[in-house]
Amino acid sequence: MKKSILALLFLKVIVAQSSPFNLFDAVVYSEYYFDGIMVEINGEVKNGSLPLNLEMGIPASTDSVFFVSGSAEMESEVKTLSILKTNNRSFIQVNVLESKFRIFVFYPIDKEGSDRSGVYHLEINQHVDDAHIVIQEPLVAENFTFSEKEAETFQDQHGLNFRRIHIHDYRANKRKSITFAYQNPSGEISINKLQEMLSEGNVGTAQPKQPTVSEPPVRHKLPLWQPLVVLGIVSVAVGFMFRVQQKSELKEKTINKSEITQGNYCPQCGSTVQAEHKFCAKCGGQL
Repeated sequence: MKKSILALLFLKVIVAQSSPFNLFDAVVYSEYYFDGIMVEINGEVKNGSLPLNLEMGIPASTDSVFFVSGSAEMESEVKTLSILKTNNRSFIQVNVLESKFRIFVFYPIDKEGSDRSGVYHLEINQHVDDAHIVIQEPLVAENFTFSEKEAETFQDQHGLNFRRIHIHDYRANKRKSITFAYQNPSGEISINKLQEMLSEGNVGTAQPKQPTVSEPPVRHKLPLWQPLVVLGIVSVAVGFMFRVQQKSELKEKTINKSEITQGNYCPQCGSTVQAEHKFCAKCGGQL
């Protein structure tokens, strides 16, 4: 009888500690579209775990946090989250009602002359069986270093480099920290450099450069168009490619046959493109 009771209690502990997520990724962009750090959280909650009360720690210097329900392909309302503080800790709380969601966190990067350094802390109140932290190396970076020596690397269609680590069996309220550093002698941001690269690649008429943001966003008052730019440029152009690659890697592990794709053609340069791509891999033109 005692053994049965102990077995039941053990099962309850296992169930209570199971992860509510099918997916939980954190992508760190440093000096990408403004001269600070943006972290994009991509999550997918199991249907049986909805609604989910999510609490997430954020840096004390955070300027703004935005929450978006649904996938990157959907038009969704952007909600500004309040930054809460207690016992010298900054965090946000949100009630997740839909399975897919994204959270965008904006905060400054440490600067000393041309030297740059940043940190990201993964800290949430839920268990995650298999999480990922990804950092995009800025196009403007020189001598980039990353704290995680075992990180895997990959590139998107524009040649932007990413480094990714896997975190298995993350326990609620534990902190996993990553750090990075590099030099930025030009003081530019990556999106300006990317536009120059696309223009040099004969992508129609050269696009005007976006001005470098010299001041960080005002706390809680980041204008609405800025997160929409992030959603449109970053989430679709870069985040989409990252998710496509993840799905492709999972298929390669479980299926030992090639995937057959139908070819289309880029209207800009005439190169063959895959049906699921949103941008041409050769010229960067939007499909």
